[in-house]
Amino acid sequence: MSEQRLVLGCVTGTVCFLGCVAFAIAHYPGGTWTDPSAPGHSFALNYLCDLMQTRALNGQEATLGSKVARFGTVSMFAALAAFFALIARFESPKTRTGRVAQRAGLIACILGCTVPFAPSDRFREAHLATVLSAFVPALIATIAALIVCMRAPVSRWLRAMAAITVVAGASDGVAYAIAYAIAYGYLGVARTVPALNLALPVLQRAATVGLIAWVLAVCAQSLRMQKRIATDR
Repeated sequence: MSEQRLVLGCVTGTVCFLGCVAFAIAHYPGGTWTDPSAPGHSFALNYLCDLMQTRALNGQEATLGSKVARFGTVSMFAALAAFFALIARFESPKTRTGRVAQRAGLIACILGCTVPFAPSDRFREAHLATVLSAFVPALIATIAALIVCMRAPVSRWLRAMAAITVVAGASDGVAYAIAYAIAYGYLGVARTVPALNLALPVLQRAATVGLIAWVLAVCAQSLRMQKRIATDR
């Protein structure tokens, strides 16, 4: 697939995701994990997965918003598959690290597409399994993509977004696993860790914002590189 088509798919999926999430936030009835009676959606206390639940945390139905959020999430995973393919092409010829980023990214995106179909309010165990199964290849893909970006001739802004996303995403994934290990009694510590519960949604938001900025920066960089190649010819 050409770089132009990959960029188009990447941008289209990202914009669709942002629009769907904005719609779902506007129609979210309310409730957070720390305060089920809280009104509306909280940027700092709600998870993205909360928007995909058929019933909000305050107990009210969220049928339309959850469907839109799930569609947007699938669109974003499609965009990310194109995103990892674009990053792999930053080095020519394509390196082993680039191939790892592309292949692991594709696996993560395929597994990630199962997350919206297992909302945590209806399939809690399946939701946990899908999230954790997608996390491992996603972490491998993002680390490989970070390495490619650090050594390829790209902008400092792109490298900064890559680093922020990897650090925030890895921290969020590890904290998420620890939180569930505590909740299920696999770790011999108190079941409730307030600081961890408050940090998780913030880390997820930081990783999400960083990822979107990284995706758009990669699209812009790819177009610049193609323009430069066309001019040299």
